[in-house]
Amino acid sequence: MSNPSSVIAKAPDLSHLTIRSSTRIATLWSNYGSIDRVHLKAPSASVDKGMFMADSVIIKTVSPPQMRGTADEGHLRKLLSYEVERWFYQHLSHRLPATAKVAKYFPIEGETDETLPLRIVLEDLAKEYPNPARGSLALNETQAVLSWLAAFHGTFRGIQEEDHVRERLVPPPLLHKEGDKKGVWTQGTYWYLDTRREELESVDESEYAWLLKWVEKVDSALKDASEKYGTLLHGDVKGANIVFAPTMAPPQQGSSSCALYDLQYAGVGVVTRDLVYFLGTTAQSGLTRRIEQEKELLKHYHSDLLEAIASRRHPSPQEPDRGVPLDDGEYGFERLWEHWELAIVDWYRFMAGWGFWGNDTWVERRAKEIVGRWEESGFPYVR
Repeated sequence: MSNPSSVIAKAPDLSHLTIRSSTRIATLWSNYGSIDRVHLKAPSASVDKGMFMADSVIIKTVSPPQMRGTADEGHLRKLLSYEVERWFYQHLSHRLPATAKVAKYFPIEGETDETLPLRIVLEDLAKEYPNPARGSLALNETQAVLSWLAAFHGTFRGIQEEDHVRERLVPPPLLHKEGDKKGVWTQGTYWYLDTRREELESVDESEYAWLLKWVEKVDSALKDASEKYGTLLHGDVKGANIVFAPTMAPPQQGSSSCALYDLQYAGVGVVTRDLVYFLGTTAQSGLTRRIEQEKELLKHYHSDLLEAIASRRHPSPQEPDRGVPLDDGEYGFERLWEHWELAIVDWYRFMAGWGFWGNDTWVERRAKEIVGRWEESGFPYVR
């Protein structure tokens, strides 16, 4: 990390604070940088003037390793992902309600979307949400995250129609050109097919013949669905990126019992890509043992999603009208279920080429059931 004092001094909301100490709390994936907790102290005069107070903040610094030769897709994906995350915090995070809590972003004076080294200064969530997700999540914790996702997805439904977002969408890494504008990903998540062709080529054709014949059709169907029902996806909804409030009692009105971070793979897509990744990696396996259980979880999410969408139809006086046609196709539960089954098969496709983890036995069983039905009745999602 750069000298934290120089970073804090350039953050207008924090420049009146002094640094007591800093602690390295994590390194970024594949040693691409670091995350530090910086402990702050306020001069007594600042308190008297009613200035912003914070005991600590988080500074995320991206300093990738030197690459020899031509950068591969994985390296490019990581570099772009941090620029996507910064853009999300700079330009979109302020729209979220308290029911989809993310860390407050502290801009650094003079920095633009292109400034390097890339640094992101964020609220320290540990004070309000001190409990990181541990192990597989129980029902109440799972429902809390589903409610968070519903608020997040509902807030950004139709975002791909907004001009300033559409013109900055980031394509798959190998299609990105130096100097292109940065925004959020054209497709959210890190495992969508267009950025995982190499993994697909490694799939054993004899073992997974039942799956491979559907891969392109599923991908096309999800892209088509995204055009009409798209929203912004978090893109990496796993336990390592979730923190909980001290008690899992029902939260106060207008607040959330959990918060999420690491928005590197935020991008456009159908909501079920976030949902299957979360339930397939982080929820207790017993929660999805039967179809009825899957539907109960998705109905919990769907109810909250419709509520979030309805609140956008009647925004508060402070909320600007963004001109997004929210009534263009109601997102009923049957439609959600269709997208859910597509996402299950798509998530299994990624694991078949990359490696299996989480509730992979359940995902495999369900993927085989779904494609078995397609074999008998035909693929129902034809353009």
